[in-house]
Amino acid sequence: MSSPAAITDQLLGQGPVMHSSHPMDSSRILLGLMTLSRQAERGNRARQGGDSLDGVISKGVLRSLLSALHFRDVATVRHARRTAILATSLADYLGWEGRPLKILEVAALLHDIGKIGVPDSILLKPGPLNPDEAELMALHYNIGIDVLQACRVDREVVEIVSQSNHRFHAMEGRRVGADIHQGARILRVADAYDSLATDQVYRAALPHEQIMKILNENIGTQFDGNIVCALGRYIEREGPPFSNDPNDFGRAGPLRAPVQVQDALEASSLCHIFSYLYLLESLYDGFYLVDSDLRFVVWNRGAEKLLGYPSQEMLNRVWTRRLMAYADRYGEPLSDRDVPLRAVVESGKPSTSEVRIQHWNGHWVSVEVQSVPLLDEHGQLQGVAEIFRDLSRAHKQPQGLQELKVAASRDALTNVANRGELETQLALALKEYNASDSAEPFSVIFLDVDHFKAFNDTYGHAVGDQVLVTVARLLQTETYSGELIGRYGGEEFVVLCPATTLDVAFKRAERLRLAIANTRLPELPDVQITASFGVTEVEPGDSVESILRRADKALYMAKESGRNRTCRLTNSDLVLRHRPKKQEGSRDDDPWSFRSTFAACTVADMVVYKLRGFVEETQAKLRNVTQGTAELQVGSCPLLKRWGSRPEKQPVLVHIEIGKTITRIGARGIPASRQVEIHVRITPIGRPKDAETFHRRARDVFRTLRSYFVA
Repeated sequence: MSSPAAITDQLLGQGPVMHSSHPMDSSRILLGLMTLSRQAERGNRARQGGDSLDGVISKGVLRSLLSALHFRDVATVRHARRTAILATSLADYLGWEGRPLKILEVAALLHDIGKIGVPDSILLKPGPLNPDEAELMALHYNIGIDVLQACRVDREVVEIVSQSNHRFHAMEGRRVGADIHQGARILRVADAYDSLATDQVYRAALPHEQIMKILNENIGTQFDGNIVCALGRYIEREGPPFSNDPNDFGRAGPLRAPVQVQDALEASSLCHIFSYLYLLESLYDGFYLVDSDLRFVVWNRGAEKLLGYPSQEMLNRVWTRRLMAYADRYGEPLSDRDVPLRAVVESGKPSTSEVRIQHWNGHWVSVEVQSVPLLDEHGQLQGVAEIFRDLSRAHKQPQGLQELKVAASRDALTNVANRGELETQLALALKEYNASDSAEPFSVIFLDVDHFKAFNDTYGHAVGDQVLVTVARLLQTETYSGELIGRYGGEEFVVLCPATTLDVAFKRAERLRLAIANTRLPELPDVQITASFGVTEVEPGDSVESILRRADKALYMAKESGRNRTCRLTNSDLVLRHRPKKQEGSRDDDPWSFRSTFAACTVADMVVYKLRGFVEETQAKLRNVTQGTAELQVGSCPLLKRWGSRPEKQPVLVHIEIGKTITRIGARGIPASRQVEIHVRITPIGRPKDAETFHRRARDVFRTLRSYFVA
């Protein structure tokens, strides 16, 4: 048997097999999934003798999926690889051989494939997930099943992956014992063992003895006792197949990453498909896909739960009018041509309708169905997606008390928290922080859409409103579920980040800033949206007003230093900023000298990297560098040494000196970060018109320089 690591290396080392353009809408995205399905079908038909995968999955499809997982998150693909090694080794110890062993191997390699679609804010969270985030993370199992169905993977693989997610307890009537595939029970134990044996951001790797203790304590609730005991005996006899080092794969050797540019493009396209499936799984109650022959290619768990038809009964079955009974919203049977799927096949146009569909058990379910034709670049129908929203659920009824409460705390335009709700929640967070000496600090991110007035003046208020809605939705997508987003007023938004330090909040704000800068309005694809960010952390003695005021000042610094930037501010920073005038641009009795000092959020060794951005933006020339100092020329020298009217024709000499290191004290007197004092002296080159012109130019250069260090 080939090892899982060998198979992974072999597949990741080969070239791409799927070539698709980056999808731009739901139809194009789902068409990409249909393309993957057709590729899998071709691969299955083309199988010949000696297939190392025993016909379990198309080798090309497996290569595409593993490449996408590696592209998305290296840690997850490494975990899948180690889990496959442990699961197949344990199964071999239990007497498995041949094709069943290969099925388990593929299931283990792909059991976390759905994580490709999970947002960064959850997948890469630097800490344990809260209950809401854990619930959203669990959707990756559904996403994985959707993709495995589309890829026409052996049904036993899908069964193992699906059942490995179940928690079992005989006393609660859950599936136990022989009802659960033994491969799923092996995979669940191997998955848990490797997770516990690997360093996580919120805990260190555990030793073997402690892992076995945890597994044994959860026998009968999460794990099969026979499998856990077998694992203990196997490791006692053979030793662990790999060490606690996440890069150690035992005899299989290190993992090789794909290096082809086309591999990365293909992986990015697949990641987009997975991300859209995440939205479908989280926002809708069910969906299915049929191909151009109207055969069911995907029948997701939501459709199974909503309509009662099990996926094993529907997959590869051809859709017919007699398969499911349809009626209109009033209960009148629909004619063949009025059935949504049939109507879309004939028209080639998407539609949304309210219908009733008869459940497997005979009762009727009221649904809103979106029928989406999947058309290729030539306009040929390649399939249809039908996406369902359950209209019968109680929480869908309008005018309920909960809806009214939510509406009272929401901004009508963007549907995020309004200013009143934001200040209420901020006051509660501050009260909790002050109630305990051990309370974790929280941070506030203040952002403002750049040049928003220009959107209104140039394109109209409707476009301006769309900009605000787009930014709000992006913030909701990119932030953690425990964080609160509020519209503070106009084009200003605030993000309240519980249990978040200033450094972490700053990185989060930078991620949000870049995400906004990469966003485009469909109506104005060539117009960029940017925002400026200010970040602060709660400090002892703060009030709601002082926190917001400090974050607003940080935002003002970002605006002053050029916009589309992130700046942070602490109380100690404010002290430095409000030193006597001699420290803030003092002329030192010399009208042709500008001096100032600021605290940089860096260490001395990183100054050169901070300077790089300043040099590139201003096209400065580095004139002299010594230990702890640097001298730069900003602007070009005029021919007659007389300053021009444009900044680039107003050259100055910037002398930078690294001063002492400052340790910033954060919440509860705990050292939070180190800063270094930067002393700046600016003198003119050539002849300015007057001292005021020089100092105006010097202040602009200083603000730009400071923005790179503060950010």
